[in-house]
Amino acid sequence: MATSNNPSPFSQFFSNSIAEKLDDSNYLHWRQQIEPVIKSHKLQRFVVNPQIPPRYLTDADRDSDIVNPEYKTWEVQDQMLLTWLQSTLSKSILSRVIGFVHSYLLFNAEDLTLNVVSCL
Repeated sequence: MATSNNPSPFSQFFSNSIAEKLDDSNYLHWRQQIEPVIKSHKLQRFVVNPQIPPRYLTDADRDSDIVNPEYKTWEVQDQMLLTWLQSTLSKSILSRVIGFVHSYLLFNAEDLTLNVVSCL
């Protein structure tokens, strides 16, 4: 099996860790830690007014389940960012974001430290 010498554009991103995971008492501290990481990797486009490419370009593509290549690329990158964001949450907060399937949903949740957070 051939391996690529080109690392994933997110490989460095995932090496960034934060000092403290989000819990019920440290939202501002958590937000202050994650925003510079997102900005330094120019990932704001996934969480601030996300521009999501259409999944299908035509009705024929939808009928044949031919997914837009730009959407596929966006989805992979979004899921990597979502995975990283989830890794910055405590277990109690993580249980409150079940169903948040895109990074912008988690990043823009009104208040992750309230029990009422849900996208379902």
